[in-house]
Order: sequence, then structure tokens, then C-alpha cells
Amino acid sequence: MRILSWNVNGIRAAVRKGFLDWFHAEAPDVICLQEIKATPNDLTKDMANP
Repeated sequence: MRILSWNVNGIRAAVRKGFLDWFHAEAPDVICLQEIKATPNDLTKDMANP
């Protein structure tokens, strides 16, 4: 089982810097994100369900 934890310091900025590509390349079973600094309404469909 692959578990990853990352303090993203803002999910929208992380996505602009390639987070989704990294996420798909790493293919974790579980991912824990800290400091996302967003509400569910702030997330795009790709961010909410990669």
C-alpha cells in the first residue's frame, strides 16, 4: 500500500504547478493533503475527483 502526505500550501496553486500530473504519476492508494486552503465550492471537478 502506498500512502503519501503533502502540505500543499494551497491546492489551487499546487494544481497550477503540476500537482495533478504528479498525483497520477505516483498513483497512491491513500493521499493526505494539508493546508488545502479551499472550500468544496472552490474546487474544479478535476481537483475534487482526480
